[in-house]
Parts: sequence; structure tokens; C-alpha cells
Amino acid sequence: MHNKDIDKARLFIYNVLSLFFVEEHVKNHLNELIENLDILALNSFDEDFSKIIVEIEELLKNYEKNELYVQYQELFLVPFGNSVSLSASWHHEEREAGLMLIKVRDILAQTKIRRDESKFTAQEDNFGFIFTLCSYLIEQQINGELKTNLQKELFKEVINPFIDKLSFQLVASGSEVYTRVGTLLSIFFNFERVYLEVQRVK
Repeated sequence: MHNKDIDKARLFIYNVLSLFFVEEHVKNHLNELIENLDILALNSFDEDFSKIIVEIEELLKNYEKNELYVQYQELFLVPFGNSVSLSASWHHEEREAGLMLIKVRDILAQTKIRRDESKFTAQEDNFGFIFTLCSYLIEQQINGELKTNLQKELFKEVINPFIDKLSFQLVASGSEVYTRVGTLLSIFFNFERVYLEVQRVK
């Protein structure tokens, strides 16, 4: 059973998460991220979630202009050290452009939107794009423009099997911000499992 107020909050959280994982946002929209974190901290569904949001917000407010982007590059773009892949295909079969890319494209094909390559340089199975797509699908459902629950399908087929692994890798990364983002993912997606009635993949 869906609750429109909860869905609006989920839409907002997916938007905030996408700001951490889409290169264009991290590189050029730090102020937007801080503003959204401020709103989220004041309207959080969980005390621990709110506490971590405030910690991240404080870090970002004290960062130099490109400091978060440097962490992003070191973690997601440089294939050495504590590198973490944002590709769902990589988490599934340790190669790019695999089955998960097909699954995301199948879901995307059932909507009116397509990937804007000027904003999303990565493939559609990149978690930054997936979180953006989730927020769009939830918005379409709230507005009654989608009759099928494509967001649940995306969560069940692509996010749920791999989000714990991604979260763990981020927590263990040593990155000041993304360690905390990994904890946010863990808290939020445990909520999503309960809300969407989807079991954790073992």
C-alpha cells in the first residue's frame, strides 16, 4: 500500500542520493547538494539518518570548491586503491554493460524519458542514473502517469541485489563523505525493503 506523503519523501531522498553519484552534480552543483541536505536533515524519517546528514552537511560547508569532486574521482573514476564501481553490471558479473544494463534499459523503454548524455556520461546501470530514474518513476506514480510500479521493479531487479555490497564498499572506503553516504544507503534501503515489501537478497 502506497502513501503519497511517504512517496514524496522517497522521491526527494532519491534525488539527494543522485547528487552524490552523478559526476556532473558532484562537480558543479555542490550548493544544491548542501541545500537539499539541509531540507532532508530537518525532515528525516530516522534519527540516525538525520545525524549523518548533518555530519555530511558540516563537512561540505567547510570544503574547498572541488574537495568533494576529488573524493568522487579517487573513489569512482581512478581504478586503483579503494576504487568502487557504480555500475550495477559490475556488481552483478564483474564486467561493464551486462545484464543489469539491459534490465534498466527495459524499464526505461516503458517510460517517455531517455538518458540525457550531456548530464549522464555513464551508462544507464550506473547508480547515479538509477537513483535519478527512481525519483522520476516515483514522481510519475504520484502524478498518476504510470500505472505499473516500475520503481519497485527497478528496486527489486537492480538495486536490492547489490546495494548492500555498494554500501559496504563505501563505508570501508576511507572517504570522509562517502563513508557516511554508505551508511545512509544502508539505512534508507532497509526502509525501502520494508516499504516495498521486498526481501533482502542473501
